[in-house]
Amino acid sequence: MIKKKLISNKFIYYIYKWLKIIRNKKSSHHFGEFGEDIFINRFFKNINHGFYVDVGCYHPHKGSLTNLLYKRGWSGMNIDISKTSIDLFNLIRKKDINLNCAISNFIGETNFYENSLINQQNSLIKNNNNQSEKKISCFTLDKILEKHKINNLDYLNVDVEGNELNVIKSINFKKYKPLLISIESNDIILEDYLKDDTFKHLVDNEYVFINKIGVTNIFIHKTYKTKISELISI
Repeated sequence: MIKKKLISNKFIYYIYKWLKIIRNKKSSHHFGEFGEDIFINRFFKNINHGFYVDVGCYHPHKGSLTNLLYKRGWSGMNIDISKTSIDLFNLIRKKDINLNCAISNFIGETNFYENSLINQQNSLIKNNNNQSEKKISCFTLDKILEKHKINNLDYLNVDVEGNELNVIKSINFKKYKPLLISIESNDIILEDYLKDDTFKHLVDNEYVFINKIGVTNIFIHKTYKTKISELISI
């Protein structure tokens, strides 16, 4: 009831959300920028050896939404178009599969844009004048999972600087049903994101939107929707 009243006033609602983020940061050590990995880690508190896929993994510690899971005994697959990022993962995440390639809704070679600015991620979409164009192999997520004989996927994170929809479209949700999916979105107003094609595609494939933490939108598969009331209280 309180949450519904807060949502009716956007300004107060976003103050409320930021206070939740601050509380999350203080309550436990985290690696995600907004403490969203704490929420994710709590969601999977009863699964000690799950499997994640992180598309646009960037760094094994800084900003990572999978590092807390890795430290608990999970393993997974980390994918990034930056060779430097994957070299770091090969040093630090030795149990994981670490791949230097692009993920989209086609297989072949594609251009990507390498950022010369400090702390700026590379992307398949050109978004500033400080980027140089390079070539990289591109695969669908289905093809990568099939190639590495991955049959079970518990958690999927996608943070690819504007190419999220094409990544999501490249996975067969009839075969793979991650329990939890997190997607980066720079839509500040929640109502704007509810109109987004990425949101619609996930809803069409039996996912329920449950939370927005910072710039990360979190979805749960409908088979877990009985757990939503428990998650809201986190």
